[in-house]
Amino acid sequence: MHNAAFAHLGLDCVYLAFDVDPRNIAKAVSSIRNLGLCGVNVTIPHKQSVMAGLDEIAPEASMVGAVNTIVNETGRLKGYNTDVSGVLRALYSELEFVPQDKNIFIVGAGGAARAVIVAMCTGGARSVAIANRTYSKARELSEEFLPRFGDVGFSAAPLEDAERVAQLMERADIVINCSSAGMGDIEPLCLPLDLLDENCVVYDLVYKPTVTPLVRDSRVLGLKAESGLGMLLYQGVDAFEIWTGEDAPVEVMREILSVPA
Repeated sequence: MHNAAFAHLGLDCVYLAFDVDPRNIAKAVSSIRNLGLCGVNVTIPHKQSVMAGLDEIAPEASMVGAVNTIVNETGRLKGYNTDVSGVLRALYSELEFVPQDKNIFIVGAGGAARAVIVAMCTGGARSVAIANRTYSKARELSEEFLPRFGDVGFSAAPLEDAERVAQLMERADIVINCSSAGMGDIEPLCLPLDLLDENCVVYDLVYKPTVTPLVRDSRVLGLKAESGLGMLLYQGVDAFEIWTGEDAPVEVMREILSVPA
């Protein structure tokens, strides 16, 4: 995606992937300065540990507690989280969804869920319900974000509590899967999708396969549903613009990812 964008704009840049042992994360961050890299993306499991080595952290990344994009400004490293803007842009572009005054139902309590919660709350959500297999993690996440977003109603539920999950889903305006369920050989979610209002939309952050079991089952019921390719696109678009200061060639990047227009 990024290399196609660089080539399209004639920029003398290349995007490469590097595996970094968690024990060497401090050295890896220092190498951004030492090698004069324009910037980097950061993925799991490093999104939180890189923060200690940065000179500045953007507000949305501070709220999430994780960084996925770093820019090198003449040796000064600033961290961003473009997952926040990426999911908002994807939801609006693909599902015409805006979180203002909406009830949000989230599955998962990891790093992706943190970014989605911040996106929904800064977007004006009325309530956020978090369901997770490990209930304590969902509860802790809810308790952590409640003081930051006092106008948002937070709740948490064990994913195995069918009655509670059903209650929360019946009032949901959107269901967002922030877990790895349905990715590859991982067992897909088993949710009572038939309880959702006909106007409820479904978004699955998983994008391999491009039509996940959750998306497929939702569409069978006549619900609007999309996978996470759009979020992948738009978080990348924002990262590209942070690094280069150029307008990203969105359609070029979209074509490479095969994201529906």
